[in-house]
Amino acid sequence: MALTQFNQFEPKLGPVNGVMHQEPRVFAHDAVAVVVGAINASDANKGLTITSGGTGYSEGDTLTYNAGSAAGVSLVLTVLAETGGVVTDFTVTNAGSGYLLAESLTFTGGANNFTADVSNIDIPNTQRRGCCIYVGAAAGLATLSVVMESGNTAVFNTISGGTIFPILIKRVTTAGLAANDVIALY
Repeated sequence: MALTQFNQFEPKLGPVNGVMHQEPRVFAHDAVAVVVGAINASDANKGLTITSGGTGYSEGDTLTYNAGSAAGVSLVLTVLAETGGVVTDFTVTNAGSGYLLAESLTFTGGANNFTADVSNIDIPNTQRRGCCIYVGAAAGLATLSVVMESGNTAVFNTISGGTIFPILIKRVTTAGLAANDVIALY
């Protein structure tokens, strides 16, 4: 069984209120580096809402985000289905980083007119349950801003490197983190 299958199980879990034996969170079964502002391809709509399917596309075409005024970079999609050249389904090939909710994006490929709005930048596979985090930054972090499982934002200050946070979060919002500074624990 591939490690990614564990995360696919996550959204099917029921509530644990008053049912300690149902899902004790004692050990993590997967660890994934957190990329701030990455598109959440595990969401039902793959983290993007199509606003225009564009024209001139074929199955297998690569759609690359054409950086305009948005902050995000490196988002790449592959066309899975189209009708008359209009994209009806896609897969996220590279989730990118630095995107903000509700940003409008225009992609290159076809007639360069496929557009979508960013709808989900949560950590993947946190639709029903948040994840714990590990701070791996050797020098620690001065502040760490997160969106909790409840939807509330919390800011933690003066965090030492090597700290495991036994909190359930959906998103990290602190900008400027390096690779592996924060790792999601499932």
